[in-house]
Amino acid sequence: MSSSKAQSDIKTLLDLTTSSRALLTQYLTILSPQTTQTTTSATLSSNPPNPLHVLRDSAKLLKAHVTKLSLLLLNKPFTPSALVKVLREVSAVCLPAMMSAVETCTSDVWGNLLRDEVRVRVSMVVRQMDVCLAEVGDVGRGEGEGRKRRPSEGKSRDSLASTGVVWEACDGVIELESLDVGGIAVGKAEMYRDMIKDAIQELKEWGEDEEGDDEDEDDGVGSDEEDENDIDDMFEAANKLPKDQPELRKLLDDAVDKLKKVNMLYTAIVKRRLKTFTSTQARMTVHVNTMDELIGKLKELPEMIDELANSFYELDSDEAKSQMNEIITESEDAIKLVKLSWEGKEDVFTAWSTKWVEVIK
Repeated sequence: MSSSKAQSDIKTLLDLTTSSRALLTQYLTILSPQTTQTTTSATLSSNPPNPLHVLRDSAKLLKAHVTKLSLLLLNKPFTPSALVKVLREVSAVCLPAMMSAVETCTSDVWGNLLRDEVRVRVSMVVRQMDVCLAEVGDVGRGEGEGRKRRPSEGKSRDSLASTGVVWEACDGVIELESLDVGGIAVGKAEMYRDMIKDAIQELKEWGEDEEGDDEDEDDGVGSDEEDENDIDDMFEAANKLPKDQPELRKLLDDAVDKLKKVNMLYTAIVKRRLKTFTSTQARMTVHVNTMDELIGKLKELPEMIDELANSFYELDSDEAKSQMNEIITESEDAIKLVKLSWEGKEDVFTAWSTKWVEVIK
């Protein structure tokens, strides 16, 4: 290959990486949570393809193309024309297909939960592809400046690392097909449940008695180290439930007990409702809307529990009582949404949830 032809191919490669990265920037703007979704099912074709299938296929194809890019970057001779061919497939086929699936996954059909997860995971792919394209551009510029055709060992490792990260992001998109609405809901609910567990543990630790309070006190002047320890003890004591607040302690113990029951509710909902939510039910608008509302309440409860904890830390018993009542009410509202099975029948969870409401009062 003549020097002028090689330089021309490198220029084409660099121009393509630049334009492709600009396109990725536009995609990220579209995928941003701040971007209002204006597309509805009414504006799409009468029978659009399943967006989860499109995402799966386009992500698998993108993984294959990124593998080719990595090999072309690592092996000699450096062939910019081959890189250009692969990049054009990425920019003209894989990524537009993903974005088309995002547009097809409208909230009025697929629900907010799935739509938002699709946008998050596709955004990750786009961000990692931008890193990959930046690397392609760096290698191309190096070749254009007359550097060695084979990248250095360090650059080789970087190339393989970026490939792995793109693969991981693509696998997250591919996984959406098997997860569907129910699987995503399970993951969210378990995350919120863990947040409640952490809050309960913090409240328990805050209410624990201080040890060593009956030790002899030294009225003399201590060493600098002892003075520092005294200061630390004062700050630690300020972050504990005061001993002269027996009613607040009783209220705390009662709240912790009820929060444990709320935590149990999450486990029951995950097992009896979220894990039984089928892909068929995920295509039924009434069930998808119920799932969106349920996950919204399961997300709000940890936030309410954080506010409850702050009331205890501020020694505000009245506010703590009020917030605990609100937490119970919100929990009951969550139960009402799924008291019956997805088939509209009473089952084990129906009976269990009735007893749960009676016990937590």
